[in-house]
Amino acid sequence: MSRWGQVLGATAGVLVGAGLLYGTYLTVTPVLFPEGAAAAPAASPSASSSPSATAVAADGCDWASLKGKERPAVLKNEPDGLPKARRMTDETWECVDESWAVEVHSAGGDTWRPGGTAQALYLAAPDGDLLKLFDLRTDVAVVVLESDIDARLAWTARTTDSDASQVVQVELDSGLVVDAWGGDGVPSLQRNKKGVIRSVEPLGPYEGGGTLWAGYSSAGTLQSLFVRDGGADFRTFAAQKALDNLVDDGAVNGKGGSGLEAWTSKAATTAVFLAQRLDDSGKAAGSTGAGTWVVVDLVTDQWRLAAASLPAQLCTPAPGTYVPGTYNNPGELQAVCRKGGKERVYRLTVGGDPVEVDAGGP
Repeated sequence: MSRWGQVLGATAGVLVGAGLLYGTYLTVTPVLFPEGAAAAPAASPSASSSPSATAVAADGCDWASLKGKERPAVLKNEPDGLPKARRMTDETWECVDESWAVEVHSAGGDTWRPGGTAQALYLAAPDGDLLKLFDLRTDVAVVVLESDIDARLAWTARTTDSDASQVVQVELDSGLVVDAWGGDGVPSLQRNKKGVIRSVEPLGPYEGGGTLWAGYSSAGTLQSLFVRDGGADFRTFAAQKALDNLVDDGAVNGKGGSGLEAWTSKAATTAVFLAQRLDDSGKAAGSTGAGTWVVVDLVTDQWRLAAASLPAQLCTPAPGTYVPGTYNNPGELQAVCRKGGKERVYRLTVGGDPVEVDAGGP
């Protein structure tokens, strides 16, 4: 699991307060803006140096060939603990390509601390030189999830000491932050009523093309999948409408909340979603013993439904387990099922009955 995946395991799905919404992401105005663009609102202005030197760059600029004063000047009077960095300029963008990286660096050994640790967003050149894009708020930790240098975009996650999480889209050349990014290409389970997106992360390239993204529940379990084709273009799989209809019709996850549980194959070619039905007629709410499977071929975008035979407990995927089979025959899915404080382990199959086992595992 990625570094952010580990963070999500503890913080996924928690709604952020109004203080994390658009317009309060930056602590100062960005270092640069495209021609004619207005500055994004700043939350709490602070002092910042403003060197006047600019890079000598032209179309097809080769950063490695720029020496000494040909590169932008090093920033002075930066907060203690932030790394040495140059000022970013409009001209320098001519030197930037996909070999560059977007990074967050924080004062104090890159360890963010609640209450005021300075942090900023940078471009890292292939030779290790850093160019500062803009300062970031100090009341949230920021992690870069994915970037698209050609589109001048990045997606960053925010967490706080209250275990809140939110993912935003950042325009690298302007500093503009977008909360409701992705449009209908992000599953509704990951968006609140204002369109703010929470608890998502990229899983990496996959056979279907683009980047596969995952969405998590408040308990940190996988509940949705979607794709970034390129730039700011996101899309859901064809099965998403059926999944949304199941949730709207009362499907719950392993915690009894509105949602789904999901398994994927290790190669991210097959996904199996489980929509469970809640039986709350007794003292300890559990499963009705019936539900719906949604099996998805992530490469061809095919999907199918099947009735699910389930234990009386609500189930979640056993940690570290995957879909062992294929779209046509997913095989046995390992699940941890709970009711009334009691926990049992089952092997679930599409089209078969649950089988209790002593312990979960691959």
